[in-house]
Amino acid sequence: MYIVGIDIAKRKHEAAVIDGEGAVIIKPFSFTNNCSGYNRLLAMLAKAKLPLDEVSFAMEATGHYWLALFTRLQKEGFRVQVINPVQTNSIRSFYIRQAKTDPRDALLIAEVIRFGHFSESTLHPENIYELRELCRGRHAIVSMQADVKRKVVALLDQVFPEYETAFTNLFGDTSMAILQTCPTPKELSEMPFEELCHLIEVSSHKRFRMAKAQELQALARNSFGFAMAGDVFSTMIRLYARHSIS
Repeated sequence: MYIVGIDIAKRKHEAAVIDGEGAVIIKPFSFTNNCSGYNRLLAMLAKAKLPLDEVSFAMEATGHYWLALFTRLQKEGFRVQVINPVQTNSIRSFYIRQAKTDPRDALLIAEVIRFGHFSESTLHPENIYELRELCRGRHAIVSMQADVKRKVVALLDQVFPEYETAFTNLFGDTSMAILQTCPTPKELSEMPFEELCHLIEVSSHKRFRMAKAQELQALARNSFGFAMAGDVFSTMIRLYARHSIS
């Protein structure tokens, strides 16, 4: 039996090979995380004349960087064992106490497999993996959207604190249309009344029109908001509003 221990990294991995007795067959060497690197890994095994049916690959589940190599090896019929990085800590501590220099992690990973005291991680079936990634992606997008909405509120609190009193939902269609068109008191108060009425009527699907336009312009003309840097506030609110729409 031969064990190929692989220390996973983002751009380059490191591999080393030991036999069933712990003797080093191939000293640690690096290979890139791409097709040419993968070919180099197999070429090193071929150069050492190792029977591939007796070779087992081992690696730690380091972030997501192990997935490409793992799936390529598994697809080509190799036995691949994936362990949690925590499981190498005890053997790493042992070797550090025995030597002045730190051991190479690729050899340590191979030793963990040789000793057999590990629990193996597995890759979920493709449909489960897809669902997990979709859920993670949705959670990330929702979190980003919530952060953008907080930024919109923070900016309005400074430049136009009265604005939120005009809407029960600050991020509803009508409010978003206004924030993307005339988000500051100066812009809103100077917007032609008929034009504002039309914007409100269309964005609210005819729920609001003249009364809401009058209310908004009255708030704008009497706003106690921060009056400086209006162009900057306007630009930032427009940008954030555009990215906060559900």
